[in-house]
Formats: sequence, C-alpha cells, structure tokens
Amino acid sequence: VDDESEVLGVNTAAQLCEAAVYLRWRILGRLMLSGVTIADPENTYIDEGVSIGPGTRILPFTVIRSGVRIGSNCEVGPFTHLRPGTVLEDGAEVGNFTEVKASVIGPGTKAKHLSYLGDVTIGAGANIGAGTIVANYDGKSKHKTEIADGAFIGSGTVLVAPVKVGENAVTGAGAVVTRGQDVPAGQVVIGVPAKTLKKGEKAR
Repeated sequence: VDDESEVLGVNTAAQLCEAAVYLRWRILGRLMLSGVTIADPENTYIDEGVSIGPGTRILPFTVIRSGVRIGSNCEVGPFTHLRPGTVLEDGAEVGNFTEVKASVIGPGTKAKHLSYLGDVTIGAGANIGAGTIVANYDGKSKHKTEIADGAFIGSGTVLVAPVKVGENAVTGAGAVVTRGQDVPAGQVVIGVPAKTLKKGEKAR
C-alpha cells in the first residue's frame, strides 16, 4: 500500500492509540482542505461523521463528537465540547468551557462562556450569558427548552426545562426560570424564582 498506516495492526492499547492518531489527522486534514481553520490540530479532537462549513474556526482543546453539524463562518472553542445531535447554524459562536448536547444554536447566536446547553433550540441573534445552565433532566426524563430570536439570557441564568423564552426577552443575572413558567416575548424576568420586572420597576 502507499500509506502503511492503512494496515497497522492493533493488538495493544498503545497500538490503538497510534491508529487513532492517524485517523484523527486524516479527519482534520480533510476539514482544513475544505476551508475550515483549525488553530491547533494537535489539541483538537473531531470524530468521523462531523460536518463543518467553510470559514469556520475551531480553536484549541475542542472536542466534537460524531453527528454534529456546524455551518459556515462559525467559531468553536477553546475548551468546547459538542456532543451528538448538536447543530450550529451559520455564524454561531460557542466558546470557553461550553458543552452543547442535542441542541440547535441559531445563526449569529453566541454562547461564549461556561455554559451547559442540553436539549435546547435557540433562534437567531440570541446571547447566552456566562454560566447559563439549561437544566434538561428532572431525574427521570429529559425535557426541551426553546429560546427565541434575539433573546438575552443573563449571566448565571438557570432555565428549568420544559420552558420557553420569547423573542427579545431578557433574563436578569442569576435568574432561575422554573419549569413551565414561560417568559413572554419582550419581557424581562429577574430573581429566584424568576418573576416579571414590571414597567418602571427597578431591579435591586
């Protein structure tokens, strides 16, 4: 054969690791040839079965599992974990220490810091503040969360699924939106549990 790595034997854990390295570089090389920028290939882990559009940047210490689809001109990482079922639409950004599972991140939406996004659909142009948690598991079942276009999720917000956040709605920092307590479009909610901030009222 032209490439001896294609016929490597795997009989030990060390040989399995060696074969995995060859496969990983093959995947990364194919992505880079298609127009994806991978800033640090030695510290980037992308499974087979991942689709990434041209113009997207993958930053160091990122892990992307099989079944993830990423559009064009996105930014992923550093230290990001994208699990199966994740979709990033064009221009979405997911950053430092953010984990996404079985979720859709809409075009132009940003989730840049320290967040867990599980079983959530997020529209276009939303901002997910640092430390946001989508609490999708109640101990027995997984539940869905919806965040509409233009929503602003304040730092440290917990969204207890199932719940919906309407278009251009805002959650204050540290708000806990309990299950079934949907946030209407354009409304601002604050506190634990989150309640609507009435017109003219100031948040303490």
